[in-house]
Amino acid sequence: MIRLAIIEDHPAIAEGLTALLRGEPDVTVVGTAGDSDAADRLIAAQSPDIVLCDIRLSGTVDGLEVLARHTPGPAFIILSAYSYPSYYVAAVEHGAKGYLSKMAAIGQILAAVRTVAAGGTAFPDDVRRSVRTALRPPTPREAQILELVTEGMGNAEIAERLSLRLKTVESQLRRMFDRYDVTSRTSLVRVAQRQGWIEGDR
Repeated sequence: MIRLAIIEDHPAIAEGLTALLRGEPDVTVVGTAGDSDAADRLIAAQSPDIVLCDIRLSGTVDGLEVLARHTPGPAFIILSAYSYPSYYVAAVEHGAKGYLSKMAAIGQILAAVRTVAAGGTAFPDDVRRSVRTALRPPTPREAQILELVTEGMGNAEIAERLSLRLKTVESQLRRMFDRYDVTSRTSLVRVAQRQGWIEGDR
């Protein structure tokens, strides 16, 4: 029997899911929670195998932080109304085992629950594609170099400012050029600004 908890701050959605899932012979809904604090209590008290969890919750933290608080622990499937690539990436990075739209059919949700309970993952193809193609943010050192490039500094000036060897700065920039598929410092800065890694319009 798969023990399932539902973390959802819209009562109608939580109640609807509960009613639909309780009819399944291999699934038992051990409880629902409407905010992050209640979610913590529910998971601690019931030790579910799977948690269906929204990202945007009322309470002190969001659903991804609830996931982080209970890792290791039950397997989380994110069930969200939002289809932002940044959400997909964050869910994967936080250790979610699946990500579904709230518009998913009950059959899809059940299939995901059963797949994850068996040790698999449940990410639709569009989510997998978005995660694969998402741009990895710069490392802290790369971010420092990017900031100084944005200020108009040359490589030698950056090396002096950060107490690095010139070859180190050149190597870091070359890696970023390759990773973000750009060929100039100006293009690199534009990518960083679009992604929100550095402020724009300097």
